[in-house]
Amino acid sequence: MWTHIRFGLVALTLAWTGEIATGAAGPGDQPAPQRAERGDESAPTEYVSLEIARLEPLIGPWDLTETHFDDRGEVIGKVKGKEEITWILDRRAIQRTYTSGTEPNVYRAFGTLAFNEVEHKYHGVWFDNASTAGPRITKGEWADENRAFVFTLESVNQDGSKMRYKVVERFVHEEKRVATTYLIKGDESVKRMVVTYTRPVPCPGRLRIIDDLAPGRRRDE
Repeated sequence: MWTHIRFGLVALTLAWTGEIATGAAGPGDQPAPQRAERGDESAPTEYVSLEIARLEPLIGPWDLTETHFDDRGEVIGKVKGKEEITWILDRRAIQRTYTSGTEPNVYRAFGTLAFNEVEHKYHGVWFDNASTAGPRITKGEWADENRAFVFTLESVNQDGSKMRYKVVERFVHEEKRVATTYLIKGDESVKRMVVTYTRPVPCPGRLRIIDDLAPGRRRDE
C-alpha cells in the first residue's frame, strides 16, 4: 500500500518543491550571476533574473532517498533513486528528470520550473508514469525569512475530492538538499514524505553555503 502512497507524494513533492536554507547571508543578499557549472559551458554568464538565479544550486545530478511516513509520523518505507536537473530555454527554466524504486515499481517523472514575472511566483509542471489525472501544476515563492522555497499544490483523488499539500526544500550545503512534503488537513499539516538528495560526486573545493557570495562576485574571487 505504501507504494501507491509513494507514487502520489513523490509526484507532489517533485511538482515543485523548494526550501534553500542558508547560513551567513542576510535577508537582502542575492546569489551572484555566474557561468553554469557541471559541464554546461554553453550557458550564458548572466541570469535572466534574480529568481532564476536562485535555481542555479539545483543544477546537476543527484542521488536520492525517499522516506515515507504514515498519519502517525512513523516511517513506512524508503526508496532510492536519481535525479538530473538541467537548464533549458536559454536559461529561463530548468528541467527535472526523476526516477526511483526498482522493477516492477519504478517511478519515472519529468518536470519543468520557471518564474512568472506577472504573478511573481514560480510555476511548475510535472508529468509521471503513475498519475491518472494529468500533469500536476504548482506555484511557489522564495520565503526570505526561512531562506527557502515554499510551494503549495493540490491533488485530485479518484472520487474527485481534492488534497492540498505544502512542499518545502532546503539546501543543507552545496552537496545536499532536503525536500519535505506536508499534507494539509484544515489548520494542521502532517509530514508525509522527505526526499534527501546528495551529489553522486562532490564538487571540488569546500562546501559552500548557498548565497554566501556577495552580489557580483565569482567563486574564484
